[in-house]
Amino acid sequence: MPEETLKGVLQLESRARVITALSHQEPDRIPLDFEARDEVIQGLLKVLGFSEQEDILNYFGIDFRRAGLDPGEEFQRRGAFFHPRRKWVVEIGSNLYEDEFGIQYCVDGEGRYFGFVRHPLERDEDLASYRFPDFGEEGRYRSLKECITRYRDTFFIQGDATLTLFEQAWQMSGYEHFVYNLYQNPAWIEQLLDKILQLRMIQCQKYVEIGVDVVWLGDDFGMQDRMMINPDLWRKYFKPRMRELIRYCRSLRPTIFIQYHSDGYIEPIIEDLIEVGIDILNPVQPECMSLKAIKEKYGTRLTLHGTISVQSLLPFANREELQKELVEIVNVCAPGGGYIAAPTHAIQMDVPVENLIFLYDFLKSWKYEE
Repeated sequence: MPEETLKGVLQLESRARVITALSHQEPDRIPLDFEARDEVIQGLLKVLGFSEQEDILNYFGIDFRRAGLDPGEEFQRRGAFFHPRRKWVVEIGSNLYEDEFGIQYCVDGEGRYFGFVRHPLERDEDLASYRFPDFGEEGRYRSLKECITRYRDTFFIQGDATLTLFEQAWQMSGYEHFVYNLYQNPAWIEQLLDKILQLRMIQCQKYVEIGVDVVWLGDDFGMQDRMMINPDLWRKYFKPRMRELIRYCRSLRPTIFIQYHSDGYIEPIIEDLIEVGIDILNPVQPECMSLKAIKEKYGTRLTLHGTISVQSLLPFANREELQKELVEIVNVCAPGGGYIAAPTHAIQMDVPVENLIFLYDFLKSWKYEE
């Protein structure tokens, strides 16, 4: 694409806009992404007078469309449904739900979040007899195929494979049990992670073959000011498996993009993530890591995705405060491309609808300098 078409001379389609930014060039405007809780979606539909989420995405100028796994046949026969807490589950009791891995949940008192009730691998010996779901079932990819059929020529398509290794593993075993075994039973950890890795390789193979633009991997390794596990443990257990998974994806299609999600502070492993082949880092939380420092150090090798705080900015700022912060954020992150503007997390219920509308109006109107 000629350079003179990249800075507002030509209005790009969403897919071309994102690819331009990922190539560390400046597109016609900043690419935009969006994710929100169901309650937020309902509020936006009411205020904007729309009937479905697609209307919101188009109104906000969102350049991405996303799909993940559908439930397996056996799980569907058990009555699987997509809970408003954003997870496929079956109901097995009063306020008691189970996902396809056998992890059990209840909804908290305010009805906002799932809490863990039972983990299927709470004892080491449970792993030997555990039956993993079959990610090779063709029916699991029906929604993704429909997404690509509908949007492929226009939007940038994400295939969601988050909870890639760490979160899937500790949610199956219980967090304390998992962390204990990181130190006391490495062989058990290796066995569990390798089994999960095989699932992800099947899943990612399907994603690449079906035609996604980016495979979205991710595990939350960060807290507010430190990592949840020692970075050396991450390098021992997770880095080699991430490298293997990404190499496999690129053996199927060398041009596939890889996005990685982790909330919180993960600066000690950003260089490692680049080394194993990550293209996009989501999010960069300004409460946890300096946007300016991350952009200066990694911005020519990594695309930053999600830098607009849902923790300290969007819920509380008035319009003037929000505009001031947004100007600072995009002036740091956008120059040179390699930037996708989005909130740092799925929008929660404490964010005023008016702030969301103002946010995306501002981002759509911001232009790169000629």
